Amino acid sequence: MQLNMKKFIGLTMLMLMTSFSIFAQTSRTDPQDTEGWYSASLKLDLPRKWESNLTCEERFYNNLKTGYGTYVSLGLTKKVSKYIGFTGEYRIAAFNYGITHRYTFGLEATKKVNKKWDLSGRILLQNRVQDSYEPGIASDKSLFWRVRGLAKYEINKKLDAYASVEPIMMVGGNSFVDNWRSAIGLKYKLNKKAKFDLFYIYRPDYGKKTYNRIFHIVGFNFSYTLKVKEKKKKNGKS
Repeated sequence: MQLNMKKFIGLTMLMLMTSFSIFAQTSRTDPQDTEGWYSASLKLDLPRKWESNLTCEERFYNNLKTGYGTYVSLGLTKKVSKYIGFTGEYRIAAFNYGITHRYTFGLEATKKVNKKWDLSGRILLQNRVQDSYEPGIASDKSLFWRVRGLAKYEINKKLDAYASVEPIMMVGGNSFVDNWRSAIGLKYKLNKKAKFDLFYIYRPDYGKKTYNRIFHIVGFNFSYTLKVKEKKKKNGKS
């Protein structure tokens, strides 16, 4: 199956334009909204099976009309075996009302089933601290744990399709599952170092006490990877 770049861009625009016109900001009478998540990442492929990732993301809500905030995250991953890796991340997010800090630790297991299919599972523990700009409002601390299953299919050498499900649980929340993310996406390899990821997430949210919300999220991520080689030690002369 072949898919050229023009068709890929056309599919991207069709998904975005369709989502613009269907949903709006959530409320009790209209509990649905469309959000846009747009990001760029710089990845470092480090020696000894380490990898770091710096990502900057802008998010929009209210039918993509209103800026929600800026997210900057720095992550580090260590592959400890052929299938398993540990991961940690710090993320800071700036909003009109305050700043949120999030600390993440977890592990991910990946298995290549055959030449076309890859399966992976991931579990994360996250601590979120929210500081408000408003005087007299105390910081809010929340603890989450989340589990994701993902399947990826290689369409051709440049294009992969994937789908995932991920329940997110909040300790002490109104519901056992705070929100649920079901995602589909396409990853296009622009060259050896650059990739473009287009995705859609269906996200029902159960965090409100009085009503549930549904978010339709469209977005993309552009990533660029640099490989850092380990320096060889020079043999000293006696």
